[in-house]
Amino acid sequence: MRHEHPKAPGHPIPPHERKGLVKIEFESGDWALLNEIFGDEDTAAAAMEIIKDAPPEIQVLAVQLMKIIEEVA
Repeated sequence: MRHEHPKAPGHPIPPHERKGLVKIEFESGDWALLNEIFGDEDTAAAAMEIIKDAPPEIQVLAVQLMKIIEEVA
């Protein structure tokens, strides 16, 4: 079943279609930062998975917060 939506300019993209527009890729520096933030590897790994599965808006906010924490540290 395919969902069709109007092609009018400015029409919002449905959430299930936005999910494919953002893909977060973590690097080793990100891993180290999350380890420092959360204090252990298990929690850092869980945070990474939660961020990867989050909606695009939350992924962007998480990356921005990580950048701010990195700059302040």
